[in-house]
Amino acid sequence: MDPILLGKIHKHYGSLLLLLVLVVVIVTLVRGPKTALQRVVAVLVDINLVIGLVSFFVTVRPVSYFHPIFALGAVGLLHASAKSDDRSKVVRCFSLAFLFLVAAWAVHASWGPEFFKTHAVWLPSTPAH
Repeated sequence: MDPILLGKIHKHYGSLLLLLVLVVVIVTLVRGPKTALQRVVAVLVDINLVIGLVSFFVTVRPVSYFHPIFALGAVGLLHASAKSDDRSKVVRCFSLAFLFLVAAWAVHASWGPEFFKTHAVWLPSTPAH
């Protein structure tokens, strides 16, 4: 698969996931925890993590270590509360995961802090063709 296309899929799918994480927070605040929804959203974020990892290994674009650190932090929080019926736990974990996902997005976004772009950057070697 084309590395550029894979990167775009990761980026746009990730944007959709931000919305889904917010939906879980709002649903939990209004109607209470819905474990089926929470688990589905956690798995969808896992899928984007895998897409990102594959993209990472086939790209020639520099990637900051902050991006996977924030993404893995979000995944951990989502899975920690995915099966929970505790409203406050779900809201806290999914809200923090949302912030981590926004931070992961900010790492490579044009609007993101310059610190992310200049510190702890992994420079991949050019893949052989």
